[in-house]
Amino acid sequence: MPEPTVKALRYFLTAVDAGSITAAAAQLHVVPSAVLAAVNQVEDSFGLTLTTRQRSKGLTPTTTGLLVLPRIRDLLDEYKALLTEADDMRTQLTGTLRIGYYAPVAPAFLPLVARRLRDIGALIEIEYTACDNRAARLGLTSGQFDVIVCLDEGPTARVDYQTLIDVFAYVLVPEDDPLATRRAVSISDLEGRDLVLLDLPGVSEYYRRALEAAGVDPNVVATATTLEMVRSLVGAGVGCSLLHMRPATDLTYAGDRVVAVPIRPRIESLRIVVGQLSGKPRRVVQAFVDELHTHFSD
Repeated sequence: MPEPTVKALRYFLTAVDAGSITAAAAQLHVVPSAVLAAVNQVEDSFGLTLTTRQRSKGLTPTTTGLLVLPRIRDLLDEYKALLTEADDMRTQLTGTLRIGYYAPVAPAFLPLVARRLRDIGALIEIEYTACDNRAARLGLTSGQFDVIVCLDEGPTARVDYQTLIDVFAYVLVPEDDPLATRRAVSISDLEGRDLVLLDLPGVSEYYRRALEAAGVDPNVVATATTLEMVRSLVGAGVGCSLLHMRPATDLTYAGDRVVAVPIRPRIESLRIVVGQLSGKPRRVVQAFVDELHTHFSD
């Protein structure tokens, strides 16, 4: 048997509440035959007699109908609530925003974007999850994240990526290092130097390729999986490092001062992108993406 449509259930409920086909048709602004067809469709779909129809008494629910009516009413209420919630997702800055990010200095800009969303009246809860590039992309396509910020590694099916910024490498040294007074350095200046490398997927391979292309045999004395640990090791004098995107402070967690020296000529940049599923996003997702672009354009 065919399942009843939402419209048929609504017409059926209206007819029962109104007590007649004609009265229901007047309320719904349709012809009586449309209401009658809906009532018949609902009863045929259930395979039960849910109403009795008499000219003198109109349309009344049977005992079985009285048992079914509350369920139909609840179903229509849930459907209406779902439509309202979907409309809120489309038009309102509300709900939970789940962000996956793979960018070592994301703490330097994601909190500012959160504040800007609050400034424009967003009533949201933001869940931040640090992950690697692969986990970020898989999390987006699986529904774990609403939006991701990560390194550009080419296209992904069903995902729209937009460039936020191209970032270029620099050399990080302690403030008393001879290179700290230079306006720029070359990769070859790292020959024979002790190096501390950021050991993250995609990033560490990039640094090693850059050193190899410059003919530098790296003397790696330490690796770390967080940006701040690399900066702290450099600040303590363990070695110098290759990094991208400078934090807003030159102080490490330990209070040591480090100096970022540009590399000339520039080497290949890393591109940071924001990704969201193709199609029509929730308004809060689009607002977050827009605020990211505003931040980097500023």
